[in-house]
Amino acid sequence: MDGYTLAAQLRRTRRRYRLSAASQALYYELVAIANEEGWPDTFKCSNGELCHLLSISENSLIAARLELINSGLIHYRSGKSKRLFSEYGLLTTSKFEVKNGTNQGTNAGTDTDDCNKLKEKPKLKKEEGVMTCDAAFDFFKSTRNKRLLVEKHALTDAELEYYFLVFYDSKIDLGDLDGKTLTEIAKNFYYWLPKHLAAQQYSKEKNCAKKENPAPVRGVEAALRFTDVVMRE
Repeated sequence: MDGYTLAAQLRRTRRRYRLSAASQALYYELVAIANEEGWPDTFKCSNGELCHLLSISENSLIAARLELINSGLIHYRSGKSKRLFSEYGLLTTSKFEVKNGTNQGTNAGTDTDDCNKLKEKPKLKKEEGVMTCDAAFDFFKSTRNKRLLVEKHALTDAELEYYFLVFYDSKIDLGDLDGKTLTEIAKNFYYWLPKHLAAQQYSKEKNCAKKENPAPVRGVEAALRFTDVVMRE
């Protein structure tokens, strides 16, 4: 085992498996430690030391380590307590394989503690688990509620589409459309639009009232209106 062989192994692996910058930096740091230790089969190192050397958080260290484990570059065994250092081993032959165009790394040596620490509540992206805006609007146009809104608020198709886009963008940013069916989205828009139009009308009336009844002039500005004093620029 030597640094050149391990570096070549990393390059071969990252051509087939996505490795983050943090995981690659961690790998090179582990290679350097193994070199200092005389290339043992396994060696020990604490999370704190690695976090300090790489200037990363423990969560980032755990994520980077899992990438290396899943790609078959390292073996890892947790120390099970803060007093016991974790054990690492560098694998000279990666067990990573590519099947059917997908990355399927072996999980040999994966520590369950790392997996548990990284478990988070799944979050849906805008494109995942949410109907597209076009599909939702096309469905809404086929409903009776579309005709009711157009007649009640005297809207053109272009205006209705604009308001639906405003509704969709605002709701999807808040995650309110996650898992919603087309029927539920159409129903939500039907109740949302009258409130939105009412809020717009109120805002317009308020602005008009401000123009018709401007705020009284006070202070220096009021005094200058009744004098011939000209302020220097």
